[in-house]
Amino acid sequence: MHLIVIGGGHAGVEAAHIAAKMGVSTTLLTLNLDQIGQMSCNPSIGGVGKGHMVREIDALGGVMGRLADAAGIHFRILNGSRGVAVRGPRAQADRVKYRQGARRLLESTPNLHLRQGMAAGLRWEQGTRGFQGVELEDGSFLPCDAVVLTSGTFLNGCVLIGERRVESGRSGEPASVQLGQQLRALGLPWRRLKTGTSPRIAKGSIDFSKLETQPGDHPPRPFSFLGPRPTLQQVPCHIAHTTAGTEAAVRENLHRSAMYGGHIEGVGPRYCPSIEDKFVKFPDKDHHQIFVEPDSLETDEIYLAGLSTSMPVDVQERMVRSMVGFEHAEILRPGYAIEYDAFDPLQLHRDLSVNGLEGVWFAGQINGTTGYEEAAGQGFLAGVNAVRWLRGEEPIVLQRDQAYLGVMIDDLVTKGTDEPYRMLTARAEHRLGLACDLADVRLLLVAQTIGALSVADIEAIERKVEWRARLRLACDEIWVTRASPFGAIALESGLSLASGLTLAELFQRQHITEELADALLANLSVWNETNRLEDPIWERDLLLFDIRYAPYQAREARLLEGQRAWDHVRIPTDFRIADMPGLSREVKEKFAKHRPETLGQASRIPGITPAAVTLMHLLIAKS
Repeated sequence: MHLIVIGGGHAGVEAAHIAAKMGVSTTLLTLNLDQIGQMSCNPSIGGVGKGHMVREIDALGGVMGRLADAAGIHFRILNGSRGVAVRGPRAQADRVKYRQGARRLLESTPNLHLRQGMAAGLRWEQGTRGFQGVELEDGSFLPCDAVVLTSGTFLNGCVLIGERRVESGRSGEPASVQLGQQLRALGLPWRRLKTGTSPRIAKGSIDFSKLETQPGDHPPRPFSFLGPRPTLQQVPCHIAHTTAGTEAAVRENLHRSAMYGGHIEGVGPRYCPSIEDKFVKFPDKDHHQIFVEPDSLETDEIYLAGLSTSMPVDVQERMVRSMVGFEHAEILRPGYAIEYDAFDPLQLHRDLSVNGLEGVWFAGQINGTTGYEEAAGQGFLAGVNAVRWLRGEEPIVLQRDQAYLGVMIDDLVTKGTDEPYRMLTARAEHRLGLACDLADVRLLLVAQTIGALSVADIEAIERKVEWRARLRLACDEIWVTRASPFGAIALESGLSLASGLTLAELFQRQHITEELADALLANLSVWNETNRLEDPIWERDLLLFDIRYAPYQAREARLLEGQRAWDHVRIPTDFRIADMPGLSREVKEKFAKHRPETLGQASRIPGITPAAVTLMHLLIAKS
């Protein structure tokens, strides 16, 4: 068995690594071996929602978290004051070291081979059945049994700066035209999407004394549960703001923008708009925040996150120099927009294989998503499921209550997307059960099924589970009285302790501050065991979260029972809903368009009512 992964971006890195680690001979085919793991846009990993997925990838045996920890030069926990469920880790990565680390990792992975070249087409034995391999533009042919396509922005890609339009996959690299045209010719529904980057500035030309400093967390909290701690020098980021001069530069030149000058037909990401979009769509805001982020410890480049633009270079210079601290700024690389082909994710199965194309999986921006983390998650699951298909095994399908990865895949294959999809915690209806700090425990059984974690890693997670269980049991059993060491601390907080209560009930009281919680835990023997985990603040927060939100989690679990029942009812492949009585035309049209695989998936399609799902269940039972 042999698998080919096309594309060396974040989806391709995860797909190739996990496939090889699962024991299948794998080739990563990419245009430029030196650009494996390239951070083409901003030099950061994670954030709210996105950081959750990085932790989940790590918990399952993926590599993005460890690569980010090894290359991280600035770490922050976002939403830290808003609770465990919605806080997310984020890191600025050294772009050079991240790319180098990704390549070294792949080169040292058994069963994995790297190959430089451009894919020109996919070949089947008969029509789109019996997959045979990948044709290259140099005329050679790479035989294989399956392929994971992670083409990023390269399919019929075009870079745009003002009125200038260049056929390109990203700045300085050729577009993949032949493969893009073949996929269109196969009849796959497609659309043009757009993304963009910000200008990069010479560090020495910025007056940092005029900017707001944004320090990182100390000590840095890593992404990976089991990997080594960050060791690189930590540096601050800074915050700048646009001015009236910036707005004037944009508004006076909108006709020269690729976006507003009519040169772009693709839809851009809603949650990462260009600076042109910000001024046009939010006219009431007199300024916008710009994050000044270092690209690398080895280069003099600074990335201006929040200033994505497709303006001509002269306008970009005027925009940048209009900001305080940037009066003499020098642009090293201008920002640009890029337009590319994406294919409708409604034609994907839940394992990310393409309906009607035997042996083919899609992952990343080809499916209409945006972001390194979204791409990496899809690449990981596509790689896992391509291997399992080759082995004749059932696919790994994460449910919406299991992981943000499951939310993303279900959103894509059930609802589709008309714009670049970005993960947000608001997309998950079961957020309480998806805290990123618990991803390793939550996904342990799935990780064991995949088989990518080492025996030592599995044992470490199991020890953590066992220790937390004993800690929680102690909290439930210990009785707090006036005479106990815990009682004195409780009295300090203002409680009367007239009838006594358990330690867990004490922790439920919202006026038990973090400082009081630390003092209470210091008197708990299980808390002071020598094998306790490294981060006591982390563990204290997780314990309080578990205790204080237990009633809400129990209520959510009851609601999930009914949903899981629908998710386990598969819709037969020969189920002809068009011929079924009692269903509205809208339901039949939605069903034909979305092709759900289970009743649970059907229930999440907008326009399909619970009554229609119940009727479908009866019709399936009778058929």
